[in-house]
Amino acid sequence: MSATVPPKGCLTDAQLAELAAAAPGRAPEALARHLTSCDRCQARALFGSERAAGGPRKPIPQPPTLGRALLLAGLLLGAMGAFFWSVLKLAGR
Repeated sequence: MSATVPPKGCLTDAQLAELAAAAPGRAPEALARHLTSCDRCQARALFGSERAAGGPRKPIPQPPTLGRALLLAGLLLGAMGAFFWSVLKLAGR
């Protein structure tokens, strides 16, 4: 039971079912040839229907400015200094 592919049309549901039921490497050549060249039919064969187009992508986050990075480094050093000072006071030195 070999189905023919219309030259400009996409595969029907029956043709996709025939491709899915065929053993690997044993699919009808005309159907397999169309499937290799048609993105829409590939999506239908893999996902069952066409994939929805994605929305706009989120922009890549920008690194912090130099001022913010220096402020963060200063706060981190201050917190570390306070920690070690408190450890020394608790140790009795």
